[in-house]
Amino acid sequence: MTEKKQSVFETLSKIDVSNHVQVIRMKKGPALKYVSWAWAWNMVKSKYPDATRKIEEYPEYQFDQKEGKWYATGQMLDYRITSAGCEVKVTVTIQGEEYSERLYVMDMRNQPVMNPNISQINKTQQRCLVKALAMAGLGLNLYAGEDLPMGDLSENDKKQAEAKKQAEKQQVKDRLDKALNILAEEQGTTATEVKSALVEQYKNEPAYKENPDGALLAGATAMYKQLQMENQKKQQQAG
Repeated sequence: MTEKKQSVFETLSKIDVSNHVQVIRMKKGPALKYVSWAWAWNMVKSKYPDATRKIEEYPEYQFDQKEGKWYATGQMLDYRITSAGCEVKVTVTIQGEEYSERLYVMDMRNQPVMNPNISQINKTQQRCLVKALAMAGLGLNLYAGEDLPMGDLSENDKKQAEAKKQAEKQQVKDRLDKALNILAEEQGTTATEVKSALVEQYKNEPAYKENPDGALLAGATAMYKQLQMENQKKQQQAG
């Protein structure tokens, strides 16, 4: 009788990761437990040498201040800025099966970073790799209880969650107002005109329809970065 071959999940889920767990102490919320991406990837490759990983790439867009619109640069980036923050996606392929996960760049308060640096993005990509491997079975228990359905919360917890959600929305609105005023001062115009230009640019985007202020804040952040780059070039040319 032929012995039944174990699936990828059965194989990886039996690996004891307890001696390789590391902990990040957060300023808010519970500590995060994880395993090193290097150890996790080495372990998977030792079991499945043909395993591959891929970081999703997205088209790069920049804001043309003179034209007042966004344009594609033709370059690709291994992350993307959304209305919720900076998102990365990693896909692992093991024996023909794909396991994908997405993560947002988060700070030590477990809040999204709207304008992360390359180091923060790289670390998030490595954590995303580990989470994709968890979906394949390696260390999945570390994520147990990570997501709790609203139906499992008490009424008081629901109210607190809703209050937190509203507070976060107000925070985004306040940040957007501040960003619009800064851009208006930089461009010698008004915050209303800057906002109108951004709305025109994003009004047909899914992100805008889902979260208008969040989408506009992401656009304002990108616009400000572009203005800074242009100002730096002018200063260099003048010097």
